Amino acid sequence: MKGQKEKQKILIVDDEEHIVQMLDINVRAQGYESICAYSGEQALDAAVSRKPDIILLDVMMPGMDGIEVCHRLKSQPDTRSIPVIMVSAKSEEYDKIAGLEGGADDYVIKPFNLQELFLRIRAALRQVEILSGANGGIYQIGSVQLDTQKYQVTSDGTRIDLTLTEFRMLHMFFQQPGNIVTRETLISEIFEREPSQIGRSLDVHIGNLRKKLDAADASGCSIETVRGIGYTIHE
Repeated sequence: MKGQKEKQKILIVDDEEHIVQMLDINVRAQGYESICAYSGEQALDAAVSRKPDIILLDVMMPGMDGIEVCHRLKSQPDTRSIPVIMVSAKSEEYDKIAGLEGGADDYVIKPFNLQELFLRIRAALRQVEILSGANGGIYQIGSVQLDTQKYQVTSDGTRIDLTLTEFRMLHMFFQQPGNIVTRETLISEIFEREPSQIGRSLDVHIGNLRKKLDAADASGCSIETVRGIGYTIHE
């Protein structure tokens, strides 16, 4: 956790100047430090050089759009653990799913309620704090090893790149192998919302996590659905 004198930094990325200015004012009013970027290229540079604690990322930008920016952030060791909240005027369910499948940890639709936005920001930042306070725990199920201190997941030594949300989910499963982790528990502890507020987001994150484990040929580590209840992981 950061010292009291060091403010947490929020990188605001949007090509519309009035939105950046509005968010900048409100981010600073909430006690955070703001970093502003107006393009995908600026966002990538700022993420590397300024090391923000969280990124608010617009989807529809000329040139490099938010989906591509998110993909690049999540593919780089220095930036993959930074939580990304996508902010978009695209409100269709498939657009939201595309954003989450692109690596975003959360998705907020414009026009958004500022109170709701900051609830989402604080929820994401708390997930980082939970992991940073996990005392360097190392967990192993089958070929998959999870190291909270290094923020690293490997399968037989091959790294599996996960978003913060995927990492937190896997961490929760690894803490209680063989036991059922309910959907309500995942939604409450990771997203800090009610099941009725989450839509298909949880399913998308679980699907992404399974795909990444499969792509890494992970063995002896399977996330099983317990229909109507939740999920369990076992060898």
